[in-house]
Amino acid sequence: MAVLGSVRIDWDAVRALYLARCSCCVDTFTATTFDQADTWAAAHRCDAELVALLASLSVRAAA
Repeated sequence: MAVLGSVRIDWDAVRALYLARCSCCVDTFTATTFDQADTWAAAHRCDAELVALLASLSVRAAA
């Protein structure tokens, strides 16, 4: 497992793929090599509107 900013990279042994996931905007990327996932993670930029929408949904669910 590797963490780069808000992106976490995990190994999915079942599918034999690396899975990069952003914890802020829930965007995901699958890759066959760690380098591909790491490159995506380094270049990833969250969609600000999506992050705001997800945050407002989380606040409503908690209330």
